[in-house]
Amino acid sequence: MTDHQATEPLPFPRALRVPAEPLAGSPVERVPTGTTMVGTRAHAAASAASGRTPAPAVPDATTPGTGEGVGQPARASSRPAVREALPSGDLVASLFGVGPLPARHALSAPRLHDERLRAELDPTSDGHTPLEAALRLRTEVAAERWLARRTRGTLDPAARRLTALVSTHDGIARRLDRSGSEPLVDTTGHTVTRDGARETLDRLSVAVEESLDAGSEKHRTESRARKRLLLGFVLADFALFAYFMSRILNVDIFVPATDPIAFTTSIVFALLFTLGIAYSLHHFGHAHRAHKGDDGEIVVPEGAVGLRLQLVFVHVMMVLPGVLIGVRIVDDSLVAGAPLGLALLLGIAIGVVMAGINQMIYRTEFRDGTTTTDRLLHLGRHLRRAHRRDQKLELRLDRLERRIVRTAARAERSAARIEQTGDRRANRGPSVRTLRYTRSMAGTVAQDSALPHVVPARGYLDETVRQIRDPRVADAAVGERAPGTPRPQRPAR
Repeated sequence: MTDHQATEPLPFPRALRVPAEPLAGSPVERVPTGTTMVGTRAHAAASAASGRTPAPAVPDATTPGTGEGVGQPARASSRPAVREALPSGDLVASLFGVGPLPARHALSAPRLHDERLRAELDPTSDGHTPLEAALRLRTEVAAERWLARRTRGTLDPAARRLTALVSTHDGIARRLDRSGSEPLVDTTGHTVTRDGARETLDRLSVAVEESLDAGSEKHRTESRARKRLLLGFVLADFALFAYFMSRILNVDIFVPATDPIAFTTSIVFALLFTLGIAYSLHHFGHAHRAHKGDDGEIVVPEGAVGLRLQLVFVHVMMVLPGVLIGVRIVDDSLVAGAPLGLALLLGIAIGVVMAGINQMIYRTEFRDGTTTTDRLLHLGRHLRRAHRRDQKLELRLDRLERRIVRTAARAERSAARIEQTGDRRANRGPSVRTLRYTRSMAGTVAQDSALPHVVPARGYLDETVRQIRDPRVADAAVGERAPGTPRPQRPAR
């Protein structure tokens, strides 16, 4: 072996090259890059032949030894061994679906591997080569399309339903907040707001309570049972008037087929008399409440000629039907052969009963409160109806809030699942498996490094989620209160 042959460096893998820093101990002569242990011994022999003292050689990291520094591991390299070509067995097996590569990327894996070797990137770099970027781009675009498709199919309908529910909720809340300005028609014919009617109701209630506490009978009202009883007496009046008209028209009321025209005429006149007298007495009794005194009786002011004439007319209407019916009863009794005294007694009794019924109709309406109590009852009836309507709206509002919360919760859970699945589709799958394999074979991935995280475009998803999370209940009277939170108490309607 010549000196030239002894000092010629032999090829050595890059991963096993001796580090450039000297080891601890005496200074050593730097060994040319790429030399092996055999070449180092040859270099020492050549130095001895030329008369130079050879420097101690650096031991081979893979050669076991027994002395000091021998057998110790060399400095660990951050770059694994490089495979110049992918194993053909892996490629063939991957084509049949049993290899380390996905079948769809088995043919493109060698190009990815070759480009990674040519790129000469930093071993710890996680950047993409152009082919790797193109492969990841396809996965990213597919994930974006999947996100858009699922958002359009799942979240869009939920957002539309939520928007419709919140709009209805907002409208009902505004209607409730404006309920105080709802117009009502008073007994005087004037239009007042609900708040104004409530103030008037409170003021009149205090006045009536003070009057009753002072012992006044002016504002006393009649019970509903007495009013219903009067309706039965009115029906009795109708029966008596029907009998009276049938006798006048000479028709048998129990056999109407004998003379239908006369029967119909008698029923119509009886109905007219009954309703006319009852309504007239009711009307005058209601009108005379304005002249009621503290003792509950009518007070006729001086010079009230019209009022006196009305009272005379009322008394005539109360007595006249009784007189007519009484005379007819006396005549029929005499025709039937009854004694005169008995006939007169029977006629007077029935006439007094009819007059008493008419008197009760007038007095019941006259004593049933005053114009103040009428106004109280009118406003109270309208306010109670409005309060029941507000209660129904409140219940509907509560149901809407619960439904909004459930719809929003389901939509947000779906959005979280879609977001997680989209991220998994963009950063996992066949393309990522292919890149991990080719990078591993190229030796350009450190032990703790990972592929760059891909974030697919999700503007459509984010906007839809924002619309779902936005409560949209922003009315000034309600405030920025999201559905499901306690609603402020409104005054009683």
